Amino acid sequence: MKISILGAGLIGVASAYYLWRDGHEVELIDALPEAAGVTSYANAGLIAASRALPWPNPAVRGTLMQAARGRGGALRVERWFDPPLWRWGREFLRYCNAAEFARLSAAKLGFARFCQHELEATLAATGVTCDYRRDGLLYPFQSAATAEAARARAATVAAHGCELRLLSRDEAIALEGALAASPIIGASYAATDAQGDSRAFTRALARWLAARDERALRLRFGERVEASIERGRLAIRANGAPLSADAFVVALGPATPAFAHGIGRRVPIYPVQGHSLTVPLRDAARAPTRGGICEDSLVAWCPLGEGANAVMRLTTGAVFRGQQNAFGDADFAHHREHFERLFPGALDWPHAGVERWACQRPMTPSSLPILQRDPQHERLYWNCGQGHIGWTMCCGSGRIVADLIGGRTPSFPLADMQRL
Repeated sequence: MKISILGAGLIGVASAYYLWRDGHEVELIDALPEAAGVTSYANAGLIAASRALPWPNPAVRGTLMQAARGRGGALRVERWFDPPLWRWGREFLRYCNAAEFARLSAAKLGFARFCQHELEATLAATGVTCDYRRDGLLYPFQSAATAEAARARAATVAAHGCELRLLSRDEAIALEGALAASPIIGASYAATDAQGDSRAFTRALARWLAARDERALRLRFGERVEASIERGRLAIRANGAPLSADAFVVALGPATPAFAHGIGRRVPIYPVQGHSLTVPLRDAARAPTRGGICEDSLVAWCPLGEGANAVMRLTTGAVFRGQQNAFGDADFAHHREHFERLFPGALDWPHAGVERWACQRPMTPSSLPILQRDPQHERLYWNCGQGHIGWTMCCGSGRIVADLIGGRTPSFPLADMQRL
């Protein structure tokens, strides 16, 4: 079969790999000049399968009230009167109860572990390198309240087969010596969580596929796709020219709802903006050697590169701004303030090479992805809505879509996934 994949981020390229592996003729189409140009460009770099809990939970209403008063910290809602947000929010709030949280937690944690296994299998089969390391991630806490929340999270994920070990301050410092100058009182440690450069992975895998002697992937960059219904039939175009394929995979991330609008389909995805800083090291001895997330501020960090090319990727933020993806200095003050509190003097903040980035994560109300054949158009498949953990979920999602197109029973059960 000929398969056209719309979108060349993590999800699209991973889908291309699994479909290519099944023997299909695959082309990858993206509006940008190269792969991983938007949401996959500068994300957190963490494969935090142990933290793959759903966003809707029984306590989230209080968090939203704080955001409404401007005290949401990393969470901010700046467009309360956006009709798409209200539609998305109504469904989101339906999941904010104990029964739904338990159901979605089991599905999301299980799927994250499945996806990490698929990512590691893909790396082994292709030899693609991306600074992938599976030596655990650290989640320090600085207060009794966040320590208690960490204990509760450890108990929740343990019930679903994830190990999250609680550490004293001394044990955390033994694992990450640079925390000795910090005010932490302890940490949790997920030994099987991992890290890596998602942009490097996406671009290297696309190149690997394009270089195959057998059925080389066709890369089509600089082509914007749109869909419509013409004489009752699905029509998809790239830069205005009709596309012909046996199947189409929609992997357009936050641009998915706009694409779907062309065929009258409402996709339950809302763009939630996050911000990242990539900062060169000033003093490697003061910098963390592995990735992690501060339980108090929710600032995440991930060391990337080595030697003179060593940098720290810092990410945080969940800002509801609608389609607006602009950013300013205030969006990054949180990163520096809280990282410096944990690792003072580690980073070279004035360096000319500091890179600021913002992107919109495609969040579904359940925070589980949409992996399905379209209910009306049999050639159309949706692989979207991975939200803030697309790096974790990319390869598992790609395998599922390949299963669906191949007519196989999905490799992971889909009953609890988000539906159109």
